[in-house]
Amino acid sequence: MDRRPHPSNTPRFLLAAALAIALIAGLTAWLTGCGGDESTTTTAISETSTTDATGSTTSEPPAEDGVFPVTVTDDTGATVTVEARPERIVATAPANTETLFALGVGDRVVGVTTLDDYPPEVADIPKVGDFQPSAEAVIALEPDLVVGYSGNEEPLKPVMDAGTPVLILNPTSLEGIYANILLVGQAVGAPTAAEDLVTSIETEVEGISTTARETGESPKVFYALDNTLWTAGPGSFVDELLALAGATNAAAGGPEAYYQLTPEQLVATDPDIILLPKTVFAEPDTFVGDPRFADLRAVKQGRVVVFDDVIVTRPGPRIAEGLRVLAKAIHPDAF
Repeated sequence: MDRRPHPSNTPRFLLAAALAIALIAGLTAWLTGCGGDESTTTTAISETSTTDATGSTTSEPPAEDGVFPVTVTDDTGATVTVEARPERIVATAPANTETLFALGVGDRVVGVTTLDDYPPEVADIPKVGDFQPSAEAVIALEPDLVVGYSGNEEPLKPVMDAGTPVLILNPTSLEGIYANILLVGQAVGAPTAAEDLVTSIETEVEGISTTARETGESPKVFYALDNTLWTAGPGSFVDELLALAGATNAAAGGPEAYYQLTPEQLVATDPDIILLPKTVFAEPDTFVGDPRFADLRAVKQGRVVVFDDVIVTRPGPRIAEGLRVLAKAIHPDAF
């Protein structure tokens, strides 16, 4: 079984647990899920002010700089041509929706999933499914572009066969997230906004990483994906984020990107900090009260932390905020 988080884009089994944040919730692709308690913002291209003939100042979206038709290559290697500026866009994963809004084209989004929870405007947009979109629901909205996610290929095949351009995204790293933002920016006619957004995220990520490094500490962290000791190992997106947040991944020596520890293996690892997903744990007492883990260093020192896993594992424009949430859980005095 593929235990990768699906964006909620947070692991699919995370998302499922969250709704039942990102597990990394669907285990076949990352779905990243719900918002958390941290105050977060999505960067969007700013509006420009103009003065009309009466002298009144009005705000309007900046002019877009895309040229059509445009041909792009998605994460499946498929070449997709968008003939004209898309006016009706469907997004089939929360991270994709957030990217579209962050690029300033949210007013063109006509369909999203039931998992979408950010920005608030998505509440009023028609829903086309949850982890898997309904081809019938998508086609009924008459989109001229669908921004899909890994695992959506089969349900979206009728949409592709109908001639609608469909992009399938599957970022597995920060660089993958940046590349996807640029890809979507090209497809919707907002490449400059996409470049600006990526630069902004990169700058924020570097600042957070620098602050974490400056603590001079690198505590050993066990990152729980669920309540059965599934975790993120070497080569995973979470492993990359833990390193940037100034931590040593307790599961870094594992056999694969996502795998399950036994209670004995966790005890042997004896992490300094244990991070529990908010989508599964309301508070740490359930874990702390387990007699099998009573002697763990993290338990004895009160460093078992419930955190907003969705924003951490949703591979979209708020990923820097997710990194900040993670870094704050690891280095609370520095953030």
